[in-house]
Amino acid sequence: MCPPHDKDGQSPRGLVARVRPMRAALIAFLCAMQMACKTAPAPVSTEGAPATMSMTPDPSVLGLGAGDVVRVDVLGHPELSTPAEGLRLDDAGALHLPVAGTIPLDGLSISAANRAVGDAFDRFMKDPDVTFALVRRESKRFFVLGQIQTPGPHGIEHPLTALEALSHGGFFLNAADRSHIFLVRPHGTGLEVHCFNAETPGPEGLVQVLPGDIVFVRRRGTQRFQEEFLPLLQPWQIAVPAAATAGVF
Repeated sequence: MCPPHDKDGQSPRGLVARVRPMRAALIAFLCAMQMACKTAPAPVSTEGAPATMSMTPDPSVLGLGAGDVVRVDVLGHPELSTPAEGLRLDDAGALHLPVAGTIPLDGLSISAANRAVGDAFDRFMKDPDVTFALVRRESKRFFVLGQIQTPGPHGIEHPLTALEALSHGGFFLNAADRSHIFLVRPHGTGLEVHCFNAETPGPEGLVQVLPGDIVFVRRRGTQRFQEEFLPLLQPWQIAVPAAATAGVF
């Protein structure tokens, strides 16, 4: 027996089928609105933290430092060259080579380091053909953490904007708040915080990332920043005083 129809010819079963998706959509909308209302407030810089965010590229902050791996090739003299995989600069940012000895490179640009290494060989060789190269950057790193595909540290090879730094983390996770990405810069016992939009990118995403900066992709929802942010620092041994985050997150 066919089910009864209303005066418009619509069966009760058909009405239920139409109402259920509408009800589900309404519930989802209300839940989303409730979560948006409960989202933790955005973090702000601690009182007294200097304003250092700049859109003007500054290559001088990317000088060589302790832990960087470099390679030196002396044409015709493999015994004076570094291994193919390079050598690591010591804790003072110095390179130790056979014959040429200890060469201080801390803070130097690649071109300046190339001249310094060439000068070291000039002292005991006539017209040496010396090539200097950076193999791997370890001293100048930033971090991408939070709701991102590949969180962790990344070396800074050249002046980098916040949006470019964010792209090193890969794809966003589903819970990521794409419109509120935070660049967190430690300053001793304080923190400087800058917010930019990755969903609709604007000029605020063009600030330069400096060594030690943290690009933080927050989670949508009710979790407090302090509870989400601080645990992310532990696996990478990032030193950010917990007291500094009390007024930030």
